[in-house]
Amino acid sequence: MSGASKRACRPHFSALLMRGAFLGAFASTAPAHAWQGNAAGPEQASQAARTASGGIADIVVTARRRSESLQNTPVAVSAITGATLADRGATDISAVAQAVPSLTFNTTAGNSGASNAAVVFIRGIGQDDFFPTIDPGVGIYLDGIYVSRTLGSVLDTVDLEQVEVLRGPQGTLFGKNTIGGAVQITTRKPSDKFEGSLEATTGRFDRIDVKGSINIPFTSSLFGRFSLATLNCDGYVTILRKDPGTGAVTEADAPKLGDISTIAGRGALRWEATPEFKLDLSFDYTRKREQSSGTTLLATQPLVPGIPVGDPNFINANAATIGGFYNLVVAGAQGCNPLAGGDAFDQSNPSCFNDQYVTGNPYTTFYDPARSRSDLDLWGLTGVAEWSVSPDVSVKSITGYRRTESHFMRDDDTPFRLLELQTDQTARQFSQELQFSGRTMDSRLTWLIGLYYFSEKVRFDNPACFSFVCTAVKTKLDTDSYAAFSQATFAIDPRTNLTAGLRYTNETKRNDPDNFYIDNGFGLPPFAVNNPNPDPATIIDNPAKVKLKNVSPMVSLDHRWSPSIMTYASFSQGIKGGGFQQRVILPRLQQPTFGPEKLTSYEIGAKTDLFDHHVRFNIAAFWADYKNLQITVFDPNFSIEPLQVNGGTARIRGIEVESTIKPFEGLTATLGGSYLDTEYTRIAPNAAIPADAVLPYTPKWSISGGLSYAYELADAGTLTLRGDWNYRSRTFFNAANDPIISQQGYHVVNLSAAFLTRDEHWRLTLGVTNLTDKAYLGSGFADLRNSSFADGVYARPREWYLSARYAF
Repeated sequence: MSGASKRACRPHFSALLMRGAFLGAFASTAPAHAWQGNAAGPEQASQAARTASGGIADIVVTARRRSESLQNTPVAVSAITGATLADRGATDISAVAQAVPSLTFNTTAGNSGASNAAVVFIRGIGQDDFFPTIDPGVGIYLDGIYVSRTLGSVLDTVDLEQVEVLRGPQGTLFGKNTIGGAVQITTRKPSDKFEGSLEATTGRFDRIDVKGSINIPFTSSLFGRFSLATLNCDGYVTILRKDPGTGAVTEADAPKLGDISTIAGRGALRWEATPEFKLDLSFDYTRKREQSSGTTLLATQPLVPGIPVGDPNFINANAATIGGFYNLVVAGAQGCNPLAGGDAFDQSNPSCFNDQYVTGNPYTTFYDPARSRSDLDLWGLTGVAEWSVSPDVSVKSITGYRRTESHFMRDDDTPFRLLELQTDQTARQFSQELQFSGRTMDSRLTWLIGLYYFSEKVRFDNPACFSFVCTAVKTKLDTDSYAAFSQATFAIDPRTNLTAGLRYTNETKRNDPDNFYIDNGFGLPPFAVNNPNPDPATIIDNPAKVKLKNVSPMVSLDHRWSPSIMTYASFSQGIKGGGFQQRVILPRLQQPTFGPEKLTSYEIGAKTDLFDHHVRFNIAAFWADYKNLQITVFDPNFSIEPLQVNGGTARIRGIEVESTIKPFEGLTATLGGSYLDTEYTRIAPNAAIPADAVLPYTPKWSISGGLSYAYELADAGTLTLRGDWNYRSRTFFNAANDPIISQQGYHVVNLSAAFLTRDEHWRLTLGVTNLTDKAYLGSGFADLRNSSFADGVYARPREWYLSARYAF
């Protein structure tokens, strides 16, 4: 398609604005006298009306750092309760992506091997690299504490209250690295009621999950809540082995990849010292001992194409690639070197690296069992103190400490040593936030002022072995970040609110790399000959530093046309800090760095509750200018060295819709979706990106729907039937838009049936996920030019499960 035709197919943002204006004009025809009250709306009365009429229940969110109705919040935010995730058969928070527009949430980063490396994108913005020297683009928050590293960010759904997904830059209230948005996870808090539950689940792949929780009121003012879970499920990708003599293929005597083996616990205390003062303390711990993620080989490049055997450059060109060096040198004597009469493409020769190890089955691989491991130990402490100084002024302190230890491996999906990685990371973070909030001017002005400090120390070791050399990739990364922020909402009149906010951030990152070559029998690589470092084995060992000083503003205007319809328009900016290129393989004196990326977003939206709260329809349209976006690419001329660069500028336009329909008691239908149009408006000279590339992990269309019906079975209880459907159009999994690691459009269907006894003590659930057994790619790695292969991780196949839960 030509560029002109492509532009003609794109929806103009002016058209989105016209639609918003039309909606506002339609809404203005509602009787003006039907609404009375302050800017926030009569939420308690509204909720009572919903309950009485059998309408859609209100949802309380904290997207603006205060509790308020979802329908009164002029922010594109989605909220999913822990109960809803459980109904969907979810085991971790990544399942929210199946129901939230413009959200991609995968559990494995390409080229990592880790089973718990979050890859989160919202509206085309995120980060797919797990290295600590590059920050995520979507912030994840656990009970108000920012979780800085992607490793360990795929949190389990143990004692989960709610997940909120805030779309668009949240730079004012949430700060740096929320340029794409934020995911807020809220756990259940202790209460004054003695209660608890015990749940057991079995399913395919020998799944055995056991969860338990108990809430204990120790005194009239001190409460405790404790939960423990063990989650276990066998892997779904079978490791194969090929007999080096006969070439016969059999299953290896090794655990399958992609298993689940988790122990998670949480303890929380709440002390309500006085009606004005409340203190929450919590501790959480997660331990994972799993196999590596379920990668399978997708393609190989045994020799550099286009260079005949007689070409003078044949040896040098192929020896500079992982596959070429292996076939010419390592396996040359086994009949794989064409210069010696061999054939590197001979698939009947088990010694040669070629497509014979591409199984064509997404659930089988020739992965080396000795290189399979994905361990995680994570624990955190959180303290939240709230003090109502007066009816109009409050102070809140949020203190957090988290420590993560990760150890995992990654193989090249063949029996050979082409690319083997091992990662050991220890990350410690401390954060302190103070919030001062209140109301003044007869409650017309609601304000929030905050101070924030964040400190992190990461120790990272990522040794890599290629066919011709091994490298040590080590670093010590220290970060100190300070911020001050403020946001205020002024009620211009009882229906119209103006909100403005500002955040100042001052951050310093210090990186102390220690990369060097390790001889694996073939000496130092040729590119070490002109090494500028005194020691020829040294790659880089000089410290580097990057600083960030930024001011991020936001402004929004919302207007309530009637009790049922609210519209808003907003302008906001966000930033993600710069970082360091740590995968340095070519010798250098100074470590390469990259700068921060910035986003400016314009958004209009509407939130409606129609037909006596039986229909909820929310819509948002936006335009974003994305500058200096940080991407990972490979040098098109040479190198197995991934480059982190500021790849240029992109434009993002889109529209999102979420709706809920509850025509009568018992039946609920949901339908949501997003359309995202992304394109590069400028590509940096050092970024190997096609001119027509789109942003990775960003399908143009995302559509989801759900239907549930609760049927009363006389005096026995309630039977609830539920079905969920999700569709995503074609998605690319790297900045270069390599077709080999792209996923064509696909559908996923989940079904469940749950029976709840009338006394609500027992709940039995039978369900199936991925009903149609669709094999779809979730992440991948591709570098045929230099690394000589591409591989990917497919989602889990169809699985059934049966759960029994007792609550008291």
